[in-house]
Amino acid sequence: MPEPELEFPNPIFVGGVGRSGTHVMARLIGAGPRYHRVRTEARFHAWEGGLPDLCAGRTGLDEFLARMRGDWWRRGANRRQGLHRICSRETFDAALEGFERRFGTRPKEASRELIDALLGEEAAERGKLSWVEATGGTVEHAAFLRGLFPGARFVNMVRDGRAVVAATLKKVNLTDEPARALERWEDMVRAAEASRRELGEGLILSVFLEDLAANDRDASFDRLASFLELADATPMREYFDREISAERAHVGAWRQRMAPADARRVDRRYRRLARRLRRQGLTWIPQPDR
Repeated sequence: MPEPELEFPNPIFVGGVGRSGTHVMARLIGAGPRYHRVRTEARFHAWEGGLPDLCAGRTGLDEFLARMRGDWWRRGANRRQGLHRICSRETFDAALEGFERRFGTRPKEASRELIDALLGEEAAERGKLSWVEATGGTVEHAAFLRGLFPGARFVNMVRDGRAVVAATLKKVNLTDEPARALERWEDMVRAAEASRRELGEGLILSVFLEDLAANDRDASFDRLASFLELADATPMREYFDREISAERAHVGAWRQRMAPADARRVDRRYRRLARRLRRQGLTWIPQPDR
């Protein structure tokens, strides 16, 4: 059965709390024939000081352009990440120049054209219909991005908060405070819930990393394939069976990755937090005893 005709752009944005499997999901979707995986977190479209803040007047054009030409072009301790990985300098400079000219009179169109020019270049070169990109804040900014790309859909990656804390501690640019890491998890979960309520269930799919990797593999994969409306999920399924496992996702290993006293405190706090969130209607978060 052939792939259905799609009107480009029709990207998939993968978001969620850091260390929750956003890149795992992007690689899985990119293993199929339709979507090209953007090979770095683009950030500028769903980050503090990025396009959402610029269009809302919370940051200025000069500040935005400075960040584009600075950290978002080349970032990280070894300067290997950033937009330089996915587009040429000529494409980047031309896209920014066009964006700067048009933003004052057509901010929405200019923003869409900038994202498309930078994230879509490799997809077009490889003959893919569209692309999938993983920046944590894309679910939080889903309404803004949906306004730019009416065909876009969003995958919200969710992971047991205790595992997120264990994977976050002492990571560069994150935190070594368990309580702060759990607060960050809560903030992102609440932001995802706000977007889910605004856009509706059909546009945002929440996927539990633990279910995808171990607890409910087949059903989790089938939900994803249905959400993407794939005519043939075989290439994705082959990648899934080969590359995604409980061992690689460190399912259930959070206790061993923290000091015992920290693990006990985080466990108590997470259980209280999960109960509170569920009482408030966030029934899609992972259950502590799952």
